[in-house]
Amino acid sequence: MPELPEVETTRLILCKILIEEKIRLVKVINNKLRYEIPKNFSIKTKNKTIKKITRRGKFLIFNLSQNISFISHLGMTGVFRIEKKYQKQKHDHVTFFLNNSVITYNDVRKFGFFKLENQDKINESKHLRSLGIEPLNKEFNANSLEKFLHQKSQNIKSFLMNQKYIAGLGNIYCSESLFEAGVSPLRSCKKISHSEIKNIVIAIKKVLRRSVTKGGTSLQNFEDPHGNIGYFSNYLKVYNRSGKSCYRCKKNVKISKLVIQGRSTFYCQQCQK
Repeated sequence: MPELPEVETTRLILCKILIEEKIRLVKVINNKLRYEIPKNFSIKTKNKTIKKITRRGKFLIFNLSQNISFISHLGMTGVFRIEKKYQKQKHDHVTFFLNNSVITYNDVRKFGFFKLENQDKINESKHLRSLGIEPLNKEFNANSLEKFLHQKSQNIKSFLMNQKYIAGLGNIYCSESLFEAGVSPLRSCKKISHSEIKNIVIAIKKVLRRSVTKGGTSLQNFEDPHGNIGYFSNYLKVYNRSGKSCYRCKKNVKISKLVIQGRSTFYCQQCQK
């Protein structure tokens, strides 16, 4: 599933092309995604100008003229494709015809969605209102994280995966950040020291920013709107590396794999304490 860096990569590219572009026509090819696309989606968005595209966690928010907005989520396999002229592909679901380009949403597994929202009340949407802090914001720091952590007895990996505490983190970047910080994913939140919490915050920001610069991580389906894969997969230090040598401990220690809350977790038992 695309996580914060993949969604941010998508947003940055769309912003360069779509801002101040008018939507001439919207063609809903298949409205049965995770949620059924509203019947008035095409009418509401037609002839509106795209004023701003923002991100909240793993959600994209398109702000249009006349106080219209819509939220988009990429689900597990969703991608936007930019073309000069529409070229039909299997699993295309929504196509936006603009003045100078065509943007198509393609989703093999159909877990993504589009939801119309009132721009003034966008943060009250059920998809956004319960999201936690943005990890790349200044407000996300050791002090703010510690307030939450020391109230929890669950393991740190489960905490970081919970979107109501930190928005946008997923399985890949939780594993990578905890390795970077040298903290075991099994550690109880209550038992993590302030200095370790500071290291976790620094690691999360470092890993996320590095991934955005590499275009995100492409392990299966993710491509940016230009059709390019994300190259951060070449820089993963623990994720999907079970049985391989730890980059920090070298040849003597292998990366371990375990399952936490149904998700594969990768870490080094020696250097992550």
